[in-house]
Amino acid sequence: MKLAENIKKHCFNHLNLSIFGAQIAIYAMFVAIWAMVTILLEHDTNIAIDSIRVNATVLFLLLVEFMVNFYLLVPKLYLHHDKLKKGFFWGINLIIVLLWNCYIISHHKEYSLGTSLGLEFYQSGVIWLLLNYAMIVAAILMHYYINRSRHLRYIREQKQRTTEAELAWLRNQLNPHFLFNTLNNISSLTQIAPQRAQNAIGDLSEILRYALYETEVEEVLLADEVKFIQNYIKLMALRCNPNVEIKTLFDIRNSQRRIAPLLFLTPIENAFRCGISTERPSFIHISLTDSEGKIVFLCDNSNYLKKQNDQDGVSVELENMHHRLELVYQNRYRIEQKTDKEWNHLKIVIEQ
Repeated sequence: MKLAENIKKHCFNHLNLSIFGAQIAIYAMFVAIWAMVTILLEHDTNIAIDSIRVNATVLFLLLVEFMVNFYLLVPKLYLHHDKLKKGFFWGINLIIVLLWNCYIISHHKEYSLGTSLGLEFYQSGVIWLLLNYAMIVAAILMHYYINRSRHLRYIREQKQRTTEAELAWLRNQLNPHFLFNTLNNISSLTQIAPQRAQNAIGDLSEILRYALYETEVEEVLLADEVKFIQNYIKLMALRCNPNVEIKTLFDIRNSQRRIAPLLFLTPIENAFRCGISTERPSFIHISLTDSEGKIVFLCDNSNYLKKQNDQDGVSVELENMHHRLELVYQNRYRIEQKTDKEWNHLKIVIEQ
Protein backbone atom coordinates (compact mmCIF):
# COMPACT_ATOMS: atom_id res chain seq x y z
CA MET A 1 0.00 0.00 0.00
CA LYS A 2 2.83 2.38 0.89
CA LEU A 3 4.57 1.63 -2.42
CA ALA A 4 1.38 2.36 -4.36
CA GLU A 5 0.99 5.68 -2.53
CA ASN A 6 4.58 6.62 -3.34
CA ILE A 7 4.03 5.80 -7.02
CA LYS A 8 0.87 7.91 -7.09
CA LYS A 9 2.62 10.80 -5.33
CA HIS A 10 5.57 10.67 -7.72
CA CYS A 11 3.30 10.64 -10.79
CA PHE A 12 1.19 13.46 -9.41
CA ASN A 13 4.22 15.67 -8.66
CA HIS A 14 5.56 15.04 -12.14
CA LEU A 15 2.22 16.07 -13.65
CA ASN A 16 2.07 19.14 -11.43
CA LEU A 17 5.46 20.28 -12.71
CA SER A 18 4.42 19.72 -16.31
CA ILE A 19 1.14 21.58 -15.83
CA PHE A 20 2.87 24.50 -14.09
CA GLY A 21 5.28 24.85 -17.00
CA ALA A 22 2.38 24.65 -19.46
CA GLN A 23 0.48 27.37 -17.55
CA ILE A 24 3.41 29.78 -17.67
CA ALA A 25 4.00 29.01 -21.34
CA ILE A 26 0.34 29.59 -22.26
CA TYR A 27 0.28 32.86 -20.31
CA ALA A 28 3.44 34.08 -22.02
CA MET A 29 2.08 33.03 -25.42
CA PHE A 30 -1.21 34.92 -25.00
CA VAL A 31 0.56 38.05 -23.76
CA ALA A 32 3.02 37.88 -26.65
CA ILE A 33 0.23 37.40 -29.21
CA TRP A 34 -1.78 40.29 -27.77
CA ALA A 35 1.30 42.52 -27.73
CA MET A 36 2.11 41.69 -31.36
CA VAL A 37 -1.45 42.35 -32.54
CA THR A 38 -1.70 45.60 -30.56
CA ILE A 39 1.59 46.94 -31.86
CA LEU A 40 0.61 46.12 -35.44
CA LEU A 41 -2.90 47.65 -35.24
CA GLU A 42 -2.47 50.53 -32.80
CA HIS A 43 -0.55 53.54 -34.07
CA ASP A 44 -0.48 55.33 -30.72
CA THR A 45 2.43 53.86 -28.73
CA ASN A 46 1.07 54.94 -25.33
CA ILE A 47 -2.30 53.35 -26.00
CA ALA A 48 -0.64 50.17 -27.22
CA ILE A 49 1.53 49.91 -24.10
CA ASP A 50 -1.46 50.59 -21.85
CA SER A 51 -3.50 47.92 -23.68
CA ILE A 52 -0.72 45.39 -23.32
CA ARG A 53 -0.33 46.20 -19.61
CA VAL A 54 -4.07 45.88 -18.92
CA ASN A 55 -4.46 42.59 -20.77
CA ALA A 56 -1.29 41.13 -19.27
CA THR A 57 -2.72 41.99 -15.83
CA VAL A 58 -6.10 40.44 -16.68
CA LEU A 59 -4.49 37.25 -17.93
CA PHE A 60 -2.23 37.14 -14.89
CA LEU A 61 -5.23 37.40 -12.55
CA LEU A 62 -6.91 34.52 -14.38
CA LEU A 63 -3.69 32.51 -14.10
CA VAL A 64 -3.53 33.21 -10.36
CA GLU A 65 -7.20 32.17 -10.04
CA PHE A 66 -6.41 28.84 -11.73
CA MET A 67 -3.22 28.21 -9.75
CA VAL A 68 -4.77 28.97 -6.36
CA ASN A 69 -7.53 26.49 -7.10
CA PHE A 70 -5.41 23.84 -8.78
CA TYR A 71 -2.57 23.71 -6.25
CA LEU A 72 -4.43 24.60 -3.05
CA LEU A 73 -8.20 24.82 -2.89
CA VAL A 74 -9.26 21.89 -5.10
CA PRO A 75 -6.98 19.22 -3.52
CA LYS A 76 -7.46 20.52 0.03
CA LEU A 77 -11.19 21.23 -0.03
CA TYR A 78 -13.10 20.23 -3.16
CA LEU A 79 -11.84 16.66 -3.66
CA HIS A 80 -12.91 15.67 -0.16
CA HIS A 81 -16.32 14.09 0.39
CA ASP A 82 -16.94 16.47 3.27
CA LYS A 83 -19.78 18.82 2.25
CA LEU A 84 -18.57 21.46 4.70
CA LYS A 85 -15.18 21.61 2.99
CA LYS A 86 -16.84 21.91 -0.41
CA GLY A 87 -18.91 24.75 0.99
CA PHE A 88 -15.71 26.47 2.16
CA PHE A 89 -14.26 25.91 -1.30
CA TRP A 90 -17.05 27.78 -3.07
CA GLY A 91 -17.16 30.45 -0.37
CA ILE A 92 -13.44 31.18 -0.63
CA ASN A 93 -13.67 31.30 -4.41
CA LEU A 94 -16.58 33.73 -4.18
CA ILE A 95 -14.47 36.02 -1.99
CA ILE A 96 -11.54 35.79 -4.42
CA VAL A 97 -13.78 36.60 -7.39
CA LEU A 98 -15.31 39.56 -5.54
CA LEU A 99 -11.85 40.86 -4.67
CA TRP A 100 -10.77 40.48 -8.30
CA ASN A 101 -13.91 42.47 -9.30
CA CYS A 102 -13.80 45.07 -6.52
CA TYR A 103 -13.46 47.80 -9.09
CA ILE A 104 -16.86 46.94 -10.56
CA ILE A 105 -18.51 46.69 -7.12
CA SER A 106 -17.09 49.98 -5.80
CA HIS A 107 -17.85 52.00 -8.92
CA HIS A 108 -21.16 50.55 -10.10
CA LYS A 109 -23.03 53.77 -9.04
CA GLU A 110 -20.99 55.95 -11.36
CA TYR A 111 -22.56 54.43 -14.44
CA SER A 112 -26.14 54.20 -15.55
CA LEU A 113 -27.39 50.98 -17.00
CA GLY A 114 -29.36 53.08 -19.53
CA THR A 115 -26.23 54.35 -21.25
CA SER A 116 -24.28 52.42 -23.81
CA LEU A 117 -21.11 52.98 -21.77
CA GLY A 118 -22.68 51.49 -18.62
CA LEU A 119 -24.12 48.54 -20.54
CA GLU A 120 -20.78 47.82 -22.19
CA PHE A 121 -19.03 48.15 -18.85
CA TYR A 122 -21.29 45.65 -17.11
CA GLN A 123 -21.18 43.28 -20.07
CA SER A 124 -17.40 43.24 -19.70
CA GLY A 125 -17.87 42.66 -15.97
CA VAL A 126 -20.11 39.63 -16.61
CA ILE A 127 -17.59 38.20 -19.06
CA TRP A 128 -14.84 38.74 -16.49
CA LEU A 129 -16.89 36.94 -13.82
CA LEU A 130 -17.53 34.03 -16.20
CA LEU A 131 -13.82 33.81 -16.99
CA ASN A 132 -13.01 33.65 -13.29
CA TYR A 133 -15.42 30.79 -12.71
CA ALA A 134 -14.18 29.12 -15.90
CA MET A 135 -10.72 29.02 -14.28
CA ILE A 136 -12.23 27.38 -11.18
CA VAL A 137 -14.03 24.75 -13.25
CA ALA A 138 -10.89 24.20 -15.34
CA ALA A 139 -8.85 23.53 -12.18
CA ILE A 140 -11.46 20.98 -11.00
CA LEU A 141 -11.62 19.21 -14.37
CA MET A 142 -7.83 19.13 -14.59
CA HIS A 143 -7.66 17.37 -11.22
CA TYR A 144 -10.25 14.83 -12.32
CA TYR A 145 -8.27 14.23 -15.51
CA ILE A 146 -5.00 13.77 -13.58
CA ASN A 147 -6.59 11.45 -11.04
CA ARG A 148 -8.15 9.35 -13.78
CA SER A 149 -4.90 9.19 -15.75
CA ARG A 150 -3.00 8.26 -12.60
CA HIS A 151 -5.53 5.55 -11.77
CA LEU A 152 -5.44 4.07 -15.28
CA ARG A 153 -1.65 4.10 -15.24
CA TYR A 154 -1.59 2.35 -11.89
CA ILE A 155 -4.03 -0.30 -13.20
CA ARG A 156 -1.83 -0.86 -16.27
CA GLU A 157 1.26 -1.28 -14.10
CA GLN A 158 -0.52 -3.71 -11.80
CA LYS A 159 -1.86 -5.65 -14.79
CA GLN A 160 1.64 -5.82 -16.25
CA ARG A 161 3.05 -7.16 -12.98
CA THR A 162 0.25 -9.72 -12.76
CA THR A 163 0.83 -10.82 -16.34
CA GLU A 164 4.56 -11.23 -15.76
CA ALA A 165 3.90 -13.25 -12.60
CA GLU A 166 1.41 -15.49 -14.44
CA LEU A 167 3.86 -16.10 -17.28
CA ALA A 168 6.62 -17.00 -14.84
CA TRP A 169 4.26 -19.39 -13.06
CA LEU A 170 3.22 -21.04 -16.33
CA ARG A 171 6.85 -21.51 -17.38
CA ASN A 172 7.64 -23.05 -14.01
CA GLN A 173 4.76 -25.46 -14.49
CA LEU A 174 6.45 -26.78 -17.62
CA ASN A 175 9.99 -27.35 -16.41
CA PRO A 176 9.38 -29.82 -13.51
CA HIS A 177 6.95 -31.89 -15.56
CA PHE A 178 9.38 -32.09 -18.46
CA LEU A 179 12.22 -33.14 -16.13
CA PHE A 180 10.09 -35.81 -14.46
CA ASN A 181 9.13 -37.45 -17.76
CA THR A 182 12.66 -37.36 -19.15
CA LEU A 183 14.24 -38.90 -16.05
CA ASN A 184 11.70 -41.70 -16.15
CA ASN A 185 12.70 -42.47 -19.74
CA ILE A 186 16.41 -42.57 -18.90
CA SER A 187 15.73 -44.69 -15.83
CA SER A 188 14.05 -47.33 -17.99
CA LEU A 189 17.01 -47.31 -20.39
CA THR A 190 19.68 -47.92 -17.72
CA GLN A 191 18.63 -51.55 -17.44
CA ILE A 192 18.10 -52.43 -21.10
CA ALA A 193 20.59 -50.15 -22.91
CA PRO A 194 23.25 -48.59 -20.63
CA GLN A 195 25.19 -46.96 -23.47
CA ARG A 196 22.08 -45.33 -24.90
CA ALA A 197 21.19 -44.19 -21.41
CA GLN A 198 24.62 -42.57 -21.04
CA ASN A 199 24.20 -40.75 -24.35
CA ALA A 200 20.72 -39.72 -23.29
CA ILE A 201 22.13 -38.18 -20.11
CA GLY A 202 24.33 -35.97 -22.28
CA ASP A 203 21.32 -34.96 -24.35
CA LEU A 204 19.38 -34.29 -21.17
CA SER A 205 22.17 -32.07 -19.87
CA GLU A 206 21.97 -29.93 -23.00
CA ILE A 207 18.18 -29.78 -22.82
CA LEU A 208 18.17 -28.79 -19.16
CA ARG A 209 20.77 -26.11 -19.75
CA TYR A 210 18.44 -24.52 -22.26
CA ALA A 211 15.24 -25.06 -20.27
CA LEU A 212 16.63 -23.80 -16.97
CA TYR A 213 19.01 -21.02 -17.98
CA GLU A 214 17.99 -19.65 -21.37
CA THR A 215 14.21 -19.50 -21.02
CA GLU A 216 13.92 -16.88 -18.29
CA VAL A 217 13.56 -14.17 -20.91
CA GLU A 218 10.37 -13.16 -22.70
CA GLU A 219 11.52 -14.41 -26.09
CA VAL A 220 14.27 -16.65 -27.50
CA LEU A 221 15.50 -17.25 -31.01
CA LEU A 222 13.18 -19.59 -32.88
CA ALA A 223 16.22 -21.48 -34.15
CA ASP A 224 17.29 -22.21 -30.55
CA GLU A 225 13.77 -23.34 -29.72
CA VAL A 226 13.79 -25.69 -32.71
CA LYS A 227 17.10 -27.20 -31.58
CA PHE A 228 15.62 -27.77 -28.13
CA ILE A 229 12.52 -29.44 -29.61
CA GLN A 230 14.67 -31.68 -31.82
CA ASN A 231 16.76 -32.80 -28.85
CA TYR A 232 13.65 -33.36 -26.78
CA ILE A 233 11.98 -35.50 -29.47
CA LYS A 234 15.19 -37.48 -29.86
CA LEU A 235 15.23 -38.15 -26.12
CA MET A 236 11.56 -39.08 -25.98
CA ALA A 237 11.92 -41.39 -28.97
CA LEU A 238 14.28 -43.61 -26.99
CA ARG A 239 11.38 -45.31 -25.27
CA CYS A 240 9.36 -45.84 -28.44
CA ASN A 241 9.10 -49.24 -30.08
CA PRO A 242 9.46 -49.86 -33.84
CA ASN A 243 5.68 -49.64 -34.28
CA VAL A 244 5.82 -45.88 -33.61
CA GLU A 245 6.25 -43.66 -36.66
CA ILE A 246 7.88 -40.33 -35.73
CA LYS A 247 8.13 -37.69 -38.46
CA THR A 248 9.38 -34.14 -38.00
CA LEU A 249 9.70 -31.12 -40.26
CA PHE A 250 11.42 -27.87 -39.29
CA ASP A 251 11.69 -25.07 -41.83
CA ILE A 252 12.96 -21.80 -40.33
CA ARG A 253 13.78 -19.17 -42.93
CA ASN A 254 14.38 -16.18 -40.68
CA SER A 255 17.28 -16.91 -38.33
CA GLN A 256 16.42 -13.84 -36.22
CA ARG A 257 12.80 -14.77 -35.61
CA ARG A 258 11.95 -14.87 -31.91
CA ILE A 259 9.29 -16.68 -29.91
CA ALA A 260 8.18 -17.27 -26.32
CA PRO A 261 10.27 -20.14 -24.89
CA LEU A 262 8.95 -23.67 -24.35
CA LEU A 263 5.65 -22.71 -25.93
CA PHE A 264 5.15 -25.97 -27.85
CA LEU A 265 6.54 -28.34 -25.23
CA THR A 266 3.10 -29.17 -23.81
CA PRO A 267 1.55 -30.54 -27.05
CA ILE A 268 4.75 -32.48 -27.82
CA GLU A 269 4.72 -34.03 -24.34
CA ASN A 270 1.06 -34.91 -24.74
CA ALA A 271 1.71 -36.44 -28.16
CA PHE A 272 4.22 -38.86 -26.65
CA ARG A 273 2.00 -39.51 -23.66
CA CYS A 274 -1.19 -40.16 -25.62
CA GLY A 275 0.05 -41.20 -29.05
CA ILE A 276 2.03 -44.34 -28.29
CA SER A 277 0.73 -47.89 -27.97
CA THR A 278 2.87 -50.89 -27.08
CA GLU A 279 0.69 -53.20 -29.15
CA ARG A 280 -0.75 -51.24 -32.07
CA PRO A 281 0.88 -49.05 -34.75
CA SER A 282 1.24 -45.44 -33.62
CA PHE A 283 2.35 -42.20 -35.19
CA ILE A 284 3.56 -38.75 -34.12
CA HIS A 285 3.97 -36.08 -36.80
CA ILE A 286 5.39 -32.72 -35.71
CA SER A 287 6.28 -29.70 -37.84
CA LEU A 288 7.32 -26.13 -37.11
CA THR A 289 7.63 -23.68 -39.99
CA ASP A 290 8.27 -19.99 -40.39
CA SER A 291 6.99 -18.21 -43.49
CA GLU A 292 5.27 -14.98 -44.48
CA GLY A 293 5.57 -13.54 -41.00
CA LYS A 294 3.80 -16.49 -39.38
CA ILE A 295 4.98 -19.33 -37.18
CA VAL A 296 2.97 -22.50 -37.78
CA PHE A 297 3.14 -25.46 -35.40
CA LEU A 298 1.45 -28.74 -36.34
CA CYS A 299 1.14 -31.85 -34.21
CA ASP A 300 -0.77 -34.94 -35.30
CA ASN A 301 -0.67 -38.15 -33.31
CA SER A 302 -2.59 -41.33 -32.73
CA ASN A 303 -4.84 -41.36 -29.68
CA TYR A 304 -4.34 -44.05 -27.05
CA LEU A 305 -5.31 -42.14 -23.94
CA LYS A 306 -6.63 -44.70 -21.45
CA LYS A 307 -6.72 -43.31 -17.93
CA GLN A 308 -9.06 -40.58 -16.78
CA ASN A 309 -6.23 -39.03 -14.75
CA ASP A 310 -4.13 -38.75 -17.89
CA GLN A 311 -7.01 -37.13 -19.71
CA ASP A 312 -7.50 -34.60 -16.90
CA GLY A 313 -3.78 -33.84 -16.88
CA VAL A 314 -3.73 -33.23 -20.63
CA SER A 315 -6.73 -30.90 -20.38
CA VAL A 316 -5.11 -28.83 -17.62
CA GLU A 317 -1.81 -28.54 -19.50
CA LEU A 318 -3.52 -27.51 -22.74
CA GLU A 319 -5.56 -24.95 -20.83
CA ASN A 320 -2.34 -23.52 -19.39
CA MET A 321 -0.87 -23.37 -22.90
CA HIS A 322 -3.96 -21.53 -24.18
CA HIS A 323 -3.73 -19.09 -21.29
CA ARG A 324 -0.07 -18.43 -21.97
CA LEU A 325 -0.75 -17.82 -25.66
CA GLU A 326 -3.46 -15.35 -24.71
CA LEU A 327 -1.10 -13.49 -22.39
CA VAL A 328 1.82 -13.33 -24.82
CA TYR A 329 0.15 -13.21 -28.25
CA GLN A 330 -3.26 -11.70 -27.61
CA ASN A 331 -5.14 -11.22 -30.90
CA ARG A 332 -2.10 -12.54 -32.79
CA TYR A 333 -2.66 -16.27 -32.68
CA ARG A 334 -5.23 -18.91 -33.52
CA ILE A 335 -5.61 -22.55 -32.54
CA GLU A 336 -7.19 -25.39 -34.49
CA GLN A 337 -7.78 -28.52 -32.43
CA LYS A 338 -9.56 -31.75 -33.42
CA THR A 339 -9.81 -35.00 -31.50
CA ASP A 340 -11.53 -38.30 -32.08
CA LYS A 341 -11.08 -41.82 -30.79
CA GLU A 342 -8.00 -42.55 -32.92
CA TRP A 343 -6.47 -39.23 -33.86
CA ASN A 344 -5.43 -35.90 -32.31
CA HIS A 345 -4.75 -32.80 -34.37
CA LEU A 346 -3.38 -29.47 -33.11
CA LYS A 347 -2.43 -26.44 -35.19
CA ILE A 348 -1.13 -23.18 -33.72
CA VAL A 349 -0.53 -20.14 -35.93
CA ILE A 350 1.27 -17.14 -34.45
CA GLU A 351 1.48 -13.88 -36.37
CA GLN A 352 4.61 -11.86 -35.71
